[in-house]
Amino acid sequence: MIKNKLLGIDYGKKRCGISITDNFKKLAIGLICINTNNLINFLKVIIVKENINIIVLGLPKKKNNKDQFITKEIRSLKNKILNIFPKLIIDFVDERYTSNISKYYLNEIKFPKNKIKEETNIMSAILILQSYLKINNL
Repeated sequence: MIKNKLLGIDYGKKRCGISITDNFKKLAIGLICINTNNLINFLKVIIVKENINIIVLGLPKKKNNKDQFITKEIRSLKNKILNIFPKLIIDFVDERYTSNISKYYLNEIKFPKNKIKEETNIMSAILILQSYLKINNL
C-alpha cells in the first residue's frame, strides 16, 4: 500500500524551499531548494512520484496580520497547482519568522555562508510543514 505524503513549500520570488513528510506523516524532511521558475514542472513530477495529496504553502504575514507583498502571488500559485491537480488539498500556514528562525539555527551550527540562502529556504519549508502537522494533529 502506497501512503500519501504531504509537501511543504516556502515560496520566494527567486527560489523555493521544498519539504516532504515521512511515510508516517510525523516528520517534515528537507527535500530541495529550486528556482521558482522551475516550481510547477517540479511539482508535476514530485506529486505523482511521491503520491502527494496535500500541499502546505507558507503564507507570509506582517506583524499586524496583514498580507505581505508576495501573498497575492502565493494565492495565485495555489490556483495554478489546482488547475493541474484539481483533487489536491492545498492549505496555508502562517510562515512568520520561519526565515529568521532558520537563519539563526544555521548560524549557530556554523553552516557554510555560501549555502545559507538555499538552506534557509529548505529549513523554512520544514518549519512550515511541521507546524501544519502539529496544528492538524497528524
